[in-house]
Amino acid sequence: MTLKNFILSAFVASTFWGTVQAQSLGDAILFSQENNGGSARFKGLGNAQTALGGDVSTITGNPAGLGFFGRSDVSITFNYLQNKNKTAFEGLNTTSNKGNFGVDQAGIVFHFPTQKSGNLSSGILNFNVGLSYDKTQNYNNHLKYEGNNMNSSIVNGLTDIMDGNADFSSDFSGSGIVEQFGDATKGYFPLAVENGSKNQYNDILQKGSRSKTAIAFGANHSNKFYFGATLGITSFRYERSSQFIENGWTKDRAAILADNPNSDFADPTNDKYDYVEASYELFDNFSQVTEGSGVDLKLGAIYKPAADWNIGLTISTPTWTTVKEDTEAWTDIDFYDDETTANSFASYESKLYPSGTDYQLNTPWKFALGLTKFFSRGLISADVEYLDYSTMKYSTSSGSYSGGRDFLDLLNSTNDAIKDEYQGVANVRVGGEYLFNNIISGRAGFNYFGNPYKYADDTNYSGSLGLGFKITNSTYLDVAVVHQINSYKQNPYTVNESFWGVASPVASIDHNRTSVLLTLGAKF
Repeated sequence: MTLKNFILSAFVASTFWGTVQAQSLGDAILFSQENNGGSARFKGLGNAQTALGGDVSTITGNPAGLGFFGRSDVSITFNYLQNKNKTAFEGLNTTSNKGNFGVDQAGIVFHFPTQKSGNLSSGILNFNVGLSYDKTQNYNNHLKYEGNNMNSSIVNGLTDIMDGNADFSSDFSGSGIVEQFGDATKGYFPLAVENGSKNQYNDILQKGSRSKTAIAFGANHSNKFYFGATLGITSFRYERSSQFIENGWTKDRAAILADNPNSDFADPTNDKYDYVEASYELFDNFSQVTEGSGVDLKLGAIYKPAADWNIGLTISTPTWTTVKEDTEAWTDIDFYDDETTANSFASYESKLYPSGTDYQLNTPWKFALGLTKFFSRGLISADVEYLDYSTMKYSTSSGSYSGGRDFLDLLNSTNDAIKDEYQGVANVRVGGEYLFNNIISGRAGFNYFGNPYKYADDTNYSGSLGLGFKITNSTYLDVAVVHQINSYKQNPYTVNESFWGVASPVASIDHNRTSVLLTLGAKF
């Protein structure tokens, strides 16, 4: 089973089976990906923090880094995020933008030294505790694209859905845009012209974020070995609304008769003949609200084999997440005598197809190894993080589900598809810091994110620059700019390619995200 074919089957099930909306591959990856929280300092360093300490970010990065604190610390990080999408679809390029401002991180570290007297360089030297809030994913985005499709219609995909769902088939068969084949066993075919000019437009608006509230501890043993642990509580809210619009023409009488010689639409004495060679405008609508919460644990260690080297390690458990999702889907069509007519001669409104379900999602384990080299006036740090997206798993929220066999079968098939379609990835982070003087420091970093898909392209990387300012002995200010580029492809809809003999349409998307971060902090 290819990825795009499974997307179709998931869409068919999720839109019209009601109780199984959430079980899709797209949702699994969307709700499993997150970034470690980072101050402007660590973001400027490329967020390479597995082998670094002494920053509030280590609460959710590597909690062993809390052992480096010699004083208590509090900070807050603000972020302005600008999204810019460049798309290419059916010969037309489109650009869309969306920006928003918010708090990315806030945290505090309490320093508790344990040595009151005597040898101050051996044994447990401190036991520090940190509390933080981090925005680990920002879903805000506006994506739109349009083009002139000469090969297929969204009605092809809708007739595929009719083959799998009797309720929708009964509803949509009266839309005026589909007709039954002369051989009824083949189902329905579009009255929309498939291999002719059709203007298609897709508008997708996403809102929401994923955040983590964490409590952590870290300790310093003999200035040589640092260890710590974090308990994270994750919550997220994701909203998506999309509208796909198609403007085209219905088939002529000869084309209809070729698929159904007895069609009422091809009978000039039948009222349905009005739909022949008519202009139409189709609106396919979808809305989704998903909320979830979960917990995870992280263990971390940093070892100093020499004064100028750090080696770091973190192990993160899956986030055991409980999710609630509500969706609605509906389709409207207006028919016109020609493109210039202002008023439609007929309209169709489908039923409203709502769904609501609760489920559990377990994200992958994560393992990270880091190395830091210190110099007289700076440092270089690098991380490699590994996680296997094929281990994502859906389950029912209570071990059983009243939705019955259909729900459980789809859930199991989705988990099988996750194993087939996703793979393990290595994410690489590299960063450096240079002290210009005792007040100002400069930073730069680079991130490469591995492709989680076995059979689809996904290029994702970012670069960062930052500056740090020591305002007084106890206060500091950090700024950073992070620019991320994610290039991928998307199907606005999918069709049964072997049956229709055409490929599903593909939009190529370059998603650019630019973050400007400002951290204010104080030691006490």
